Amino acid sequence: CESNTTKSDGLLAKSGKRHIMILFGPPGAGKGTHAPKIVEALGCPQLSTGDMLREAVAAGTEVGLKAKAVMESGGLVSDDIVVGIISERVKAEDCSRGFILDGFPRTVAQAQALDAMLQATSETVRTVIELSVPDDKLVERICGRWVHKASGRSYHVKFNPPKSFDGSASPSPENMRDDETGEALMQRADDNEEALSKRLNSYHSETVPILQHYKEQTTCSVAQVNADQALGKVWIDILQVLRLSRNVLILFGKPGAGKGTQAPKIVDILGCPQLSTGDMLRDAVAAGTEVGLKAKAVMESGGLVSDEIVVGIIKDRVTAADCAKGFILDGFPRTLAQATALDEMLAVTGEKVKKVIEFDVPDDVLVERICGRWIHTASGRSYHLKTKPPKSYDGKEEPSESNMKDDETGEPLVKRADDNEESLLKRLQGYHSQADPVLDHYRGLPGDKLTCINADQDVEKVWSEVVAAISGL
Repeated sequence: CESNTTKSDGLLAKSGKRHIMILFGPPGAGKGTHAPKIVEALGCPQLSTGDMLREAVAAGTEVGLKAKAVMESGGLVSDDIVVGIISERVKAEDCSRGFILDGFPRTVAQAQALDAMLQATSETVRTVIELSVPDDKLVERICGRWVHKASGRSYHVKFNPPKSFDGSASPSPENMRDDETGEALMQRADDNEEALSKRLNSYHSETVPILQHYKEQTTCSVAQVNADQALGKVWIDILQVLRLSRNVLILFGKPGAGKGTQAPKIVDILGCPQLSTGDMLRDAVAAGTEVGLKAKAVMESGGLVSDEIVVGIIKDRVTAADCAKGFILDGFPRTLAQATALDEMLAVTGEKVKKVIEFDVPDDVLVERICGRWIHTASGRSYHLKTKPPKSYDGKEEPSESNMKDDETGEPLVKRADDNEESLLKRLQGYHSQADPVLDHYRGLPGDKLTCINADQDVEKVWSEVVAAISGL
């Protein structure tokens, strides 16, 4: 395996210009859920006019004092003042990469004033995203909400009912009780159909002309994202609009190479899960998903689950919320055909494998590592003839259960059935026949995707190489 290094430009293209974005969404569309993830992905703040106005007044800036005087006189703060406050706020250091406006503009006149402000610095709004949900779905979402006032815990008549509600009667404070305290839940004053309809009508009358205004600008990308789907799918669609991609990694390693030691640390540093096909398959079957039922039928008939089904299971799994930042595949792909199928699956959402890491240890070293292992079955404590012998073993005789004893209990240690040279060599041969063509596939793709880690060294040194390999993601 040849060693490669990579240096990614990160999530944002280095265009030299700030990414200025406007985020729209009706009440209940999930804007509050996805906005923080957009903030993290773009590395720039979400700005609301209310917060900026309060901060400017509190700071006593020139434009803040103007706003304070207007509000104290009972007047409405003019668009000029609001745009002035935005102009000041976006000069802050945290806006050096860009900013996301939330709640502004609300009218075409405000949009035009914003455009004029940006033109002064040769900038424009680059992206406008509206999270779109049909009004009838929003009515169901919002009018079914009940809240425990003291804790903020939220319930829903249909999607997340409290234990006290059996669905046979109309919801009320008497049968809608907090699961933990038993106290009565409440509905917000405006979480009713009449109030919501007014809010939605107002939202549409304000937003539609603004979206049209920016659609007419060639420098701006306007997109309506379907927010009436699973959270993970909404996020993938947002990433496509922003031309960003998740971190998709694949880990390879021969048995005993230390992949199991390093993988949890990669999960921790990247903030995305490690996925094994075995676990995903079992979860899909247990959940009774469409593709899970297909897999179950094949397994019950004694057949082998096809690549198409496995890729379908992966496709479903990676839309989950915990894969928002990306995912790490372990144990897949095992063949060149599977690698090609994975590439095609990712291409549908504009994604691709970003990094393939192989933990490489010479076969003869692995034979010594694995064939010297002895285990205390009850506790899982592991020993090794050469590197970590038990106190009972003096190294003079052949190791056996009579001289290989657990340090703490004195009980005999055992060897796993396949921890012998004959079995290991077969496993290594199988690994090479499967993994080598897949590694060659990724080695041949542009972008230095493959990094080969020398895993025949101190664990900390191995980790240092891993960090270097993923630092540019």
